[in-house]
Amino acid sequence: MGDVLVSARGLEVHFPVRGGGKGGGVLRAVDGVDLDVLRGETLGLVGESGCGKSTLGNALLRLVPPTGGTVTFDGTDVTSLDRRGLKEMRRRAGMVFQDPFASLDPRRTVAQTVSEPLEVHGLRSGRRERAARVAELLELVGLDPAVAGRYPHEFSGGQRQRVGIARALAGEPDFLVCDEAIASLDVSVQAQVLNLLRRLQRQLGLTLLFVSHDLSAVRHISDRIAVMYLGRIVEIGPAAAVGADPQMPYTQALLSAVPVPHPAKERARERIVLRGDVPSPSAVPSGCRFRTRCPYVFEPCDDVDPALQPAGAPGQLAACHLHGVEGTPVTETPEGVTADP
Repeated sequence: MGDVLVSARGLEVHFPVRGGGKGGGVLRAVDGVDLDVLRGETLGLVGESGCGKSTLGNALLRLVPPTGGTVTFDGTDVTSLDRRGLKEMRRRAGMVFQDPFASLDPRRTVAQTVSEPLEVHGLRSGRRERAARVAELLELVGLDPAVAGRYPHEFSGGQRQRVGIARALAGEPDFLVCDEAIASLDVSVQAQVLNLLRRLQRQLGLTLLFVSHDLSAVRHISDRIAVMYLGRIVEIGPAAAVGADPQMPYTQALLSAVPVPHPAKERARERIVLRGDVPSPSAVPSGCRFRTRCPYVFEPCDDVDPALQPAGAPGQLAACHLHGVEGTPVTETPEGVTADP
């Protein structure tokens, strides 16, 4: 682990919306993201619903076209690939979708679903070889190969998601985007799927982008965590550092909402309740986009958009003026927050 497999620079995904004045408006789902995913790591991407994290995952695979910026996969510019190049890239980069019920074709058997990438990419030459590979993949994700002839409606949600994972692995990928892969599953099944993904990541040497709104699940599976708010990455760093000592007030609020499985500690701990609602991505606030809900807002927040800068542990970055305006450290005083001279 250490070299970059997937990289985004200035990545934007904007969608036109009706209304909002003359000519309509623009919804800034992803709004200038710089992100590196290191080979062999699991990077957790967390944030509230609507923050743009799923769109970012789709844009990295060019399932949605970027409006601006670049995406590189193993040194190749994904945004400039033609149809043939994109097909080859997608063999090496798969996706596990959120809804295991909607993501599987109800008219196709498990064998047909899992073998489709083998046929598309020519990875197995004959029907017998493809059937053997399907059996291997089903065993790999914890399913009996005997179920290959069944249809999706004959499975539980957790089993369907295992089929989806087997399909994603059929192309022998290097990189997987897991888009809310446990969100629609029962809590007991979520742990099983998380452990499966961890085992597959180690066993196959996969690189994972694990997208979720569940910070506790992200902490469990990730090597690093990136926190997203209103189209931007606002904090990123080692999972242990972000989980134990978050440097961005938004991350602190997310962590305070995670239940603690100890009644006395749960009652004693302080909750951070954010004021107001999440602004619309089509009307992003000036300056720091979190300022309308931040409990620590002060003068620079209204006008200056903070960049990611070192804060906390080594490798930890936060986009917050509490860690300095353009690198100037700040201190807290009884009168408020002030910049050091």
